[in-house]
Amino acid sequence: MSKNDDLPQLNRLERKEESMLLTWSNKLESELSYRTLLYWCPCAKCSPLRDDEDTASELESEIEKLLLSKPQVSKVGRYALKFEFSDGCNSGIFTFERLFRLCNEENPDDGKPYVHGAW
Repeated sequence: MSKNDDLPQLNRLERKEESMLLTWSNKLESELSYRTLLYWCPCAKCSPLRDDEDTASELESEIEKLLLSKPQVSKVGRYALKFEFSDGCNSGIFTFERLFRLCNEENPDDGKPYVHGAW
């Protein structure tokens, strides 16, 4: 059985001013702030910044300065969501597994440094 077989489905996403409420098929309800979402952006620009303590702090500081509003949300196939913010990075594609891990306050990168490419 693969890891995704145990992943509950995202049943509901409600956008609020500074966060979103996510409800999963296993009845877990979580509130995830947009700042947390931006910090854990999986794109090739943001991910490497979390590998080093100094650049991670800089990333956090830059995100704190942003004037956030509700992002637009769109599906990416059957596996992910894309968030379009008026300010901040819009490149990341968030798999449902990544979102679920963030809702459980887990490191979605498993503490591993960023590696470019699938090879």
